[in-house]
Amino acid sequence: MTITIHYKNDQQQCVSTTNWENVPSAALLKWMDVVNPTAEEKKLITERFALIERHIEESVYLMSRPKFILNEQQQSTYVLLHAIDDHNFSAHPMSIHVNKQWMITIHRTELDAINQLQNAWQQQQLDIKSTDDLALQLIDIITKNYFRFIDEVEDRVFSFENQNVDRTNNKKLMDDVYDIRSEIIKLKRVLIPMEQLLAQVVDEDMYTIAQQQRWLFKHIHSRLQHQRDTLISCEQITDDIKDNNESYRSNRINRVMNVLTIISSIFFPLSFLTGWYGMNFKYMPELNWHYSYFAFIGISLIVTITLILFFKKKDWL
Repeated sequence: MTITIHYKNDQQQCVSTTNWENVPSAALLKWMDVVNPTAEEKKLITERFALIERHIEESVYLMSRPKFILNEQQQSTYVLLHAIDDHNFSAHPMSIHVNKQWMITIHRTELDAINQLQNAWQQQQLDIKSTDDLALQLIDIITKNYFRFIDEVEDRVFSFENQNVDRTNNKKLMDDVYDIRSEIIKLKRVLIPMEQLLAQVVDEDMYTIAQQQRWLFKHIHSRLQHQRDTLISCEQITDDIKDNNESYRSNRINRVMNVLTIISSIFFPLSFLTGWYGMNFKYMPELNWHYSYFAFIGISLIVTITLILFFKKKDWL
């Protein structure tokens, strides 16, 4: 496990340490980041900060839906959300525990969003005055990072416009389409619950925060709505590609069946003549005629040419 503590010193600078004892008791803004805690460390964190053990397990071992829980008695907030941190589009749960002095983040693996927030705070790029500001900035960074994966999917979907559906690349195209649809499903499993949660928080005004923080919260919700709409649009495009592919395959099958039907129609009278003169009757005058073979060939050619001309006239060929 790795525990890193960040706090704001007297010079309003962000200082990082891995030792509890180095954190001044007078520091008003403190952030502890915990990666994959052991059972003993979970117990220590739970007792020291009055956290619920299940909330820690949800951010390490379980894959629960995003949550937003206010504890008015302890004046604390618990947020469970999912980060996307690799190109497998898999979700990584992370819990955020916020009170007046501390923000505690717990997750199983190292996350880019944590490093981005740490660097931005140390370089004083963010106006952070409270733990609520810190938590909102972290949620903002996590949802911004969704764009990296959504844009990748969107670019791949739009690249299909330059690919023609034919026998050569049709199979590869459809393999790519099904791969992207799988990625869209994974992203929607992360985005839609997050968007629904923030919509509930915004609509019910669950979070008592300053006006500027409220604006950022609504902005994050709007961003998630935009990301959700982008994924739905990409999914609809892949549906259209699937439908076009099915139409293309159906047309190909219809053309093949049309050719086979015409060939069968041409050979049907020839088969009839062959069967007729192939009967083993003793008296068939035509069989003893000197030119019977050539006459049969001529009749067969006439029937074949007549049928071909008839099919062409009907525009069936």
